[in-house]
Amino acid sequence: MEASSADERGGYLDLSRLSPGEFLGMGAALVLFASLWLPWFTTDESNRNSAIESAGIGFDDSANAWQVFNTLDWLLVAACAAPFILSWIVARAHKLTWKPGEVTMVVGITAFVLILCNGIILGRPEPAIDVGLGIGYFVGLIASAGMLVAGYLRQAFYTTARKPPGVI
Repeated sequence: MEASSADERGGYLDLSRLSPGEFLGMGAALVLFASLWLPWFTTDESNRNSAIESAGIGFDDSANAWQVFNTLDWLLVAACAAPFILSWIVARAHKLTWKPGEVTMVVGITAFVLILCNGIILGRPEPAIDVGLGIGYFVGLIASAGMLVAGYLRQAFYTTARKPPGVI
């Protein structure tokens, strides 16, 4: 009886090829995905003008990412897919033209900047409105930074170093 080529390579998916960077990236992506249902913005209970009209949220309430954003929430869901796609590529031993982890790192950086811009840099209303940042915002920010670190770990530590020209 002859073994198939899939058995010789280690099966359809060889999870032993995955490094801690892939597992960290998948964990961070799951946390980022879960953060979309946590409260991202809160309104003040003592200020009746404190409201998020686009989400239909009045004073003394909170809104998650699905209620507040139109496009950013879907971009973050797409960003959550990057570590899982990388893990699939590594486990299947596909050949890449770039270092594994670079795309995850770039996606993590992009998600981090988008979250930062939509809550602190560009997305803050006037102080008199009293809209604050909820726990989901900070969890999403930390999770996107985790994806960045995971991509960096994978591409920096778990790839073979290139030799300069002329070195044997």
